[in-house]
Amino acid sequence: MAFREHVMITPEWQELLRQRGLPGVEAVYRLREGAVLKGGAATELRRLEWRDDNQTRVLFIKKYWYPTFRLRWSGFYRGTFFGTSKVRREYENLARLRAWGLDAPAPVAYGEERRGRWLHRSYLISEGVPSPMPLDVFIRDVLPAMSAPERRQQQTELLQRLADYTRRMHDHHFVHHDYFWRNILLSGRSLAHFFLIDSHKGRCWKSWAEFDGRAKDLATLDSPAPWFFRRSERLRFFLRYREHPRLTTGDKDLVRLILRLAKPMRTSQLNRVCRAQPVSDPAKE
Repeated sequence: MAFREHVMITPEWQELLRQRGLPGVEAVYRLREGAVLKGGAATELRRLEWRDDNQTRVLFIKKYWYPTFRLRWSGFYRGTFFGTSKVRREYENLARLRAWGLDAPAPVAYGEERRGRWLHRSYLISEGVPSPMPLDVFIRDVLPAMSAPERRQQQTELLQRLADYTRRMHDHHFVHHDYFWRNILLSGRSLAHFFLIDSHKGRCWKSWAEFDGRAKDLATLDSPAPWFFRRSERLRFFLRYREHPRLTTGDKDLVRLILRLAKPMRTSQLNRVCRAQPVSDPAKE
């Protein structure tokens, strides 16, 4: 059975990818340049960097293989046979976020190779964020090293800006569904921009599912927060997100749902943020 290829390249990147010899699926999978950041039997994340017109270009290339029927069957309704593949969904979500004026890495290209209708290989290329720093690293390592006045000022600015970003994203009915600290990047130590990554699970909802999705996004943000932020700070974040001076009855219902969803995630997310280092328990909620 013949292989079929589908490639989408953002127009302003077409010439550059041609110059780099990355016009399609086969060329991307033959690529050996750059550093492999993550790799496995079915996935690879590669960082490609070079100098171009006196500036440094950085691309990230995600590759996915589906060599076994089990892998293909596990995503049967999520793009390996029916529906939209994760690389296409993430490409479109990055473009959507940027079109709304929200920060996200620039989507460069995606490609799919299918045998019949079954997805065989796929990839996503996106532009790198300058001096990327995951939000969990900033909260865990950078904030504690600051003087007390600077730390309080930075925490206040962080929570306000993050609340505003989250509200603007949700105002477009977009729910990320993987809204953990590690998937939000800063550029250096600046709090001017939050770059949202790993958005292949993101969806636009205009139904009852949107309320639950928003609550899940807020719960994933809050899951490790009790170890790093006071309860009053978390409350101010929520009120800023809701644009309310005080909690309404609807706000209290939403808070209860957020805390219920966050509770089973707290230990695992704390371990991810703190690399499983022993920590004291937060105050009871």
